[in-house]
Amino acid sequence: MNITILGAGNTGKAYAAYLTQAGHEVILYNRSYSRIAPLKKHGLTASGKLAGTFLIPVTDDLAAAAEHGDLLLVCTVAGGHRPLAEALSGHLRAGQDIVITNGCWGAVEFDTILRAKADEKNVTISEMSGQLILCHSPSPDSVYLKTVKQQIPLACTKPAQTARVLKKLHPVFPQLIPAPNVLHTSLNHSNCVCHGPLTLFNLTRLENGEDYLLFHTCATPRVVRYMERLDEERVNVLSACGVKALTELELLNAFWPDKQTDLYQILHKTPAYAVTKGPKTLHHRYLSEDLPYGLVPYVRLGRKFGIRMPYLETLLSAFCLYMDTDYFAMGPEVEKEDLSRFL
Repeated sequence: MNITILGAGNTGKAYAAYLTQAGHEVILYNRSYSRIAPLKKHGLTASGKLAGTFLIPVTDDLAAAAEHGDLLLVCTVAGGHRPLAEALSGHLRAGQDIVITNGCWGAVEFDTILRAKADEKNVTISEMSGQLILCHSPSPDSVYLKTVKQQIPLACTKPAQTARVLKKLHPVFPQLIPAPNVLHTSLNHSNCVCHGPLTLFNLTRLENGEDYLLFHTCATPRVVRYMERLDEERVNVLSACGVKALTELELLNAFWPDKQTDLYQILHKTPAYAVTKGPKTLHHRYLSEDLPYGLVPYVRLGRKFGIRMPYLETLLSAFCLYMDTDYFAMGPEVEKEDLSRFL
């Protein structure tokens, strides 16, 4: 399949290596040429679950990149979804499939901007509920693939299209399973429930640039207890939205073959988590993405439905005060959306 990967960060490079090794024709796009220049010069060296050096075509020409792909795989950070969707308008061609790889309301934002164009050209818009590949980049021209999850839910903005898209994508991503709708994939999102408390209660580690294991060191019994209370509030919000809620434990157990009976055990006994290093800087997606696009939407929707959320409200207020940042102003105003159009 001809695949265009939009975004050459850690995950974009991981997908590029993974899909190229599988025999697909991949082009890697990034709006900043400086990020992809080392890849053009040296190729992309992968290690971990996948090893080798791959000569992957790269470009900062969005029109050319979009023209290449039968599948457009969006690997930007959540804050990049809206500007990328706006930039893609006018570059779509008939029959393409757009897949946003990290959920976080990306499909809703793409649909808001591109719905008319997508309908005109029979383009589907979908999102995964999280990242399929856990990875990091040791250098600008390399990527380390730590693991590939055994399954990830995917849904289209028009639920009737999901089965057809999954069948089409099965040779590329056999790990994808159907989700009821994109509200399910964005609201049943595992990352922010863990990352929010882990980061808040270890902020000085980030600020000092310490080297530490995120789950082994930071997921203490009391921190995990906070996650569980926060997750209870999240589940209440989903129920109010009419979305089937999966607990954090259910979400994480779905990713891995070895199932655990409680959240503390899965964070400490899952091999992929055992070696996960924590962030060494406050300029990290755990704050810039998981707060405004992960946790804030729960609070916005919870307030709309009158749900009591002391754990969510307190955590986000503490982040806003500590970081001098209004995370509520950064994310999507989901409470103003007509979410029924995605059901």
